[in-house]
Amino acid sequence: MINKRIIKFITILIIFVIQFLFLFAIFNERIKHYAVPYIIVAMLILLLVVYRKFPLHHQEYSFDKKSLVLWIPIAAIITYILNNQFGLGGVFSAGIVGTIGSYLTKLNSRSEYLKQLAGPIYCGAFIGMTSLEFKYVYFMIMTAGIITAILFFATKSLFVGVGGKLGTLAFVGVLLSMLLFKLIFG
Repeated sequence: MINKRIIKFITILIIFVIQFLFLFAIFNERIKHYAVPYIIVAMLILLLVVYRKFPLHHQEYSFDKKSLVLWIPIAAIITYILNNQFGLGGVFSAGIVGTIGSYLTKLNSRSEYLKQLAGPIYCGAFIGMTSLEFKYVYFMIMTAGIITAILFFATKSLFVGVGGKLGTLAFVGVLLSMLLFKLIFG
């Protein structure tokens, strides 16, 4: 069995590299100035300091049921359908799905499972905000949901209390699935 520290390190490294490359692409594409390389190096140093110095993980797990992550691809598909088939828009569709997910706890207030369901549903809703239109889009959304579910489970005790975790995981899942589809389907 792979050591939990190695899994955490690899997960943080993947997220760090993708964040850095994304920021690099934004700065490199939008700003044509001699200071861009210096800004990028400064961002890299700041990202390294944040990942190294701040407590980004805890020993306790935020949920016990592995089946919770199955709701990520389900919420992604529902949000995508609301967004693209019904034309509600990405933000409104994600808001609808996320709000419904947050009210599921009211069905049975003693259920620990339902209390932990809102996070995975919101994470999936971020995936479904995409407006991609191509032949295999539903398969790509499901793949992004599965990749994000794996990342969600791998980071269940990482980045606790850090804002943007669910959106970042969804972004990484969509990005990796699009890369995978680009490699497979061209």
